[in-house]
Amino acid sequence: MTAESGPVENGPVLVECADTDEELFRRFYDTVLAPSFPPAELVGLDAALSYYRAPASGALGTIALVDGEPAAGALGGHYQASGILLLDYLATRAQARGRGLGSALIAHIRRNWVPRQRPVAVLAEVEDPGLHPVTPFGDPVARLRMYERTGWSLLPLAYFQPALAPGLPRVRGMLLICLAPPGGTVPAPAVAAFLDAYMTGCEGAGTVRSDPEFLALRGQATAFGADIPLWPLSRAPEVHRR
Repeated sequence: MTAESGPVENGPVLVECADTDEELFRRFYDTVLAPSFPPAELVGLDAALSYYRAPASGALGTIALVDGEPAAGALGGHYQASGILLLDYLATRAQARGRGLGSALIAHIRRNWVPRQRPVAVLAEVEDPGLHPVTPFGDPVARLRMYERTGWSLLPLAYFQPALAPGLPRVRGMLLICLAPPGGTVPAPAVAAFLDAYMTGCEGAGTVRSDPEFLALRGQATAFGADIPLWPLSRAPEVHRR
């Protein structure tokens, strides 16, 4: 789940969520995250505080401060059994977009999160611009362009985001993308294990065992054999039409 960013005149100050106080994290949530994602794509404040700021095992979070106030941030989780690091949220405050904050955070992920966690791959969820219109929460076309500029590739899976909490819907028409993978592939067993863990955490183990929509998605991931080939993001229009 991501929101767009595009150079920063005076570079931001990057702080880890675990090093912030609760009030700063709340301001980040209220002024950066909440305006960037519809409710179905955003965990609640209490859940975000307990997971990213505490932090929970595998949780990662970095906030970009401009003039002492949150202007952008990245939150993620390392699904250690699968080796997949999911960039849960990348968002820039509306007034700060176009200043390269998103690119700066992705560079931070490469330089800091990846060496620290040593994941098999870094994945992120993003809305398919062909299926999601521009809304007050952001522009899916601009988001995808930012990811293209910063070296992401596309998994050819008709992806959907699990329901994040009871009462919330799944978010369909999503893309699953990968950061600068070596060799142009991602190990299929790692992706399948990640999908199992992510879905179990959100919707329960019963969904993983018997939900037709999830089993179809998982089947796509394993149908490629040992490795899932990666596509350029320019092929995004093909993914949900395969």
